[in-house]
Amino acid sequence: MTDPEFVAPTMLHHVLDVVGVDDAIIVSGGTSLAVMLKQRLIEPEKLVWLGRVAELKGIRQAADGSWRVGACTTLAEVAASPELWRDAPMVAQAASVVANPRIRNVATVGGALVHADPRQDLPPALLAAGAIVGIRGPGGERLVPLRNGFFRGLMETAVEHGEVVTHVCVPPRRDAVEAYRRFTPQSVDDYPTVSVAARLERKDSGRAGQLNLALGGVAPTPVLVQTDVANAAAAARAAASPTSDERGSAEYKTAMAEVWTQRVLAELLEGET
Repeated sequence: MTDPEFVAPTMLHHVLDVVGVDDAIIVSGGTSLAVMLKQRLIEPEKLVWLGRVAELKGIRQAADGSWRVGACTTLAEVAASPELWRDAPMVAQAASVVANPRIRNVATVGGALVHADPRQDLPPALLAAGAIVGIRGPGGERLVPLRNGFFRGLMETAVEHGEVVTHVCVPPRRDAVEAYRRFTPQSVDDYPTVSVAARLERKDSGRAGQLNLALGGVAPTPVLVQTDVANAAAAARAAASPTSDERGSAEYKTAMAEVWTQRVLAELLEGET
């Protein structure tokens, strides 16, 4: 394999010009891509680095109160945002526990979504939060809700050839309570064996309403379960369809999905009292 050509455009339209023509792969943080290149799982002719495209960075509030997070915003920047800790704490929590500080200072929001490894921390939190992904391509921009087919399979998303993820919009929690927790029995730097993100809506009476529950590590994609508190643990178990690997058997992971759902809900409900 010859070394791929490396290019670093400064404008998004220049990125689109390149990725739509050549056998090119987009590089954001590159934390996962570097491993794949080293193992020769991919052999691109060109690497297109997004790190110089300013319009893909930053955290800004939109007119509707949602938070627009640029695709090249690092996980460390998400974890350091007081606004996200206030309005979308589940997302900030997930970003703050990924691997270690070195990885978080490089890995990006867009990379976490497009790589689509079901064990990653950020996708379940964004899924439970009801986030929407902005994608730009030759035909213009389109918005794809994570809940509506963005994740299509193992490391497969709705992003087509020639397209680039530009941002993600995270709705504020308003009256909901939420949390993200991960189960890492081997090392905190490791991918979680199972992860649980939960956003619990409150009714006008103050009682618990709908629960948006997202599970990581238990299926080829993050899994969304919309249920109520009483049925949440059973629903988590029913939704889990993991495979056995070095992190545990399928049966063990299914049981842990139920256990950690119970723990997250207990934490949320305790905070309500």
